[in-house]
Amino acid sequence: MNQDRLSIYYRILNVAPGASAKEIKLAYRKLAFEFHPDRNTDADSEEKFKDITEAYEILTGERKAPAQASSPKNGSAGAQTKSSTSSAYGPDAAGARNANKTRQGFAGSGRKEQQANPSMDDKVARANQAYREQQAKASARKSNIHPGARRHKGKRPDSNAAGFIQCAVTGVVSAQPRLVEFKIVRGFFNSVRTEVVSAYLAPKGARRMALKASFKTWLRGFWGWRSFIPAWRAILGNMRGGTFPAEGNAKLLFTQATAFEKSGNRPLARAVLLQARDFIGTNRSALAEQIRTSIRRLEDGQPARRVRDEWQRVGMMVALLHLSPVFVVIFALLIAFGPGQGFLTRDLPAMVAEKGSQITRQVEQMIGEDRDPYYVDRDLLNMRNGAGVTNTIIRRLARFETVYISGDSKGIWVEIDTSIGETGFVNLDALVPGNGADARDTWCSKNSCD
Repeated sequence: MNQDRLSIYYRILNVAPGASAKEIKLAYRKLAFEFHPDRNTDADSEEKFKDITEAYEILTGERKAPAQASSPKNGSAGAQTKSSTSSAYGPDAAGARNANKTRQGFAGSGRKEQQANPSMDDKVARANQAYREQQAKASARKSNIHPGARRHKGKRPDSNAAGFIQCAVTGVVSAQPRLVEFKIVRGFFNSVRTEVVSAYLAPKGARRMALKASFKTWLRGFWGWRSFIPAWRAILGNMRGGTFPAEGNAKLLFTQATAFEKSGNRPLARAVLLQARDFIGTNRSALAEQIRTSIRRLEDGQPARRVRDEWQRVGMMVALLHLSPVFVVIFALLIAFGPGQGFLTRDLPAMVAEKGSQITRQVEQMIGEDRDPYYVDRDLLNMRNGAGVTNTIIRRLARFETVYISGDSKGIWVEIDTSIGETGFVNLDALVPGNGADARDTWCSKNSCD
């Protein structure tokens, strides 16, 4: 194809004639970011975007350039037809003869002037179709997601009504969201399979999702000899916070900053864009240029505000939670083969049985099930703390009160235990074998009881 016919398309994309496909693509992406109708609110942004899309597809071979008008048979009619139907593209539109004519550019004035021309309507229809196809391709492509990743099964990371992207786990809106990838390893004998889980997360949601991925790896990743090392790498990587894809995080932060700017919080929008710039570094892509342009637009002469980075700290408690199965295994090995060997199987049951027997004996002694009962056969009987009348009286026992002999007699004194657990000494001749309640019932049957 003649180079002169394509010069108008090169000028639309601001590239030199004969530019490489990479240069054409880079120029197209840069201009598309600038004049996309969803980003640019100017009245003629849609027309400019159509011109950019048409030029890009023609120069890359996705579309065919408009055919040149053929010359009619008679000269006068041909001259008139040529002057009225000359295409806005090609050598006639780009030559020096048309220097004083209205140029066909981003403003789309030539397109507006020739709306009555049926051939121009076809071009507009093709441009609209190309725009819809490009939008369909852009929505179907997910460049910020790892090829082997799957979306989080919980909440979708969709933006809310205000345009803010929410955490997929907690649902909160954060000033520093991240696209985080965690790994889950499954192994069985000779097979190993690694699954990458990716989601838009806030710091708190990322810790929860990392812990969940690590525990799934603990349960499924150590059943094969080939999966042992990958499982350990996945657990340590999850413990450190996962991985952050640079391009996906830059795009995420740019979207979040745009939402903050629309809500009127320009300082916070600038702070989020500074985080996005940290991800792009020295990259010269269209997204990187858009981020740098937005940062310059939001400059207000004040020092740049930085939000506190909560993604750099890995707490000790987080590490212990990820490695807790290791401590459980070590404790079990110490119990089974180490200094604690036999503790659970021999020493601990013996200790429990001995303590249980001791408690049982104390209870039996208290309730007197294994001793013969005696009852008091006097109206009042002094119980002292020693064998002798000089010892202190603990209390006076009533008639028919049941007691139990707990020691050898010392002369006329004997050591007893009461039914409520008291211990003391009483006169031996005041005790009668038998249960006090039965003795009281017998006595009451023969005598009148109060």
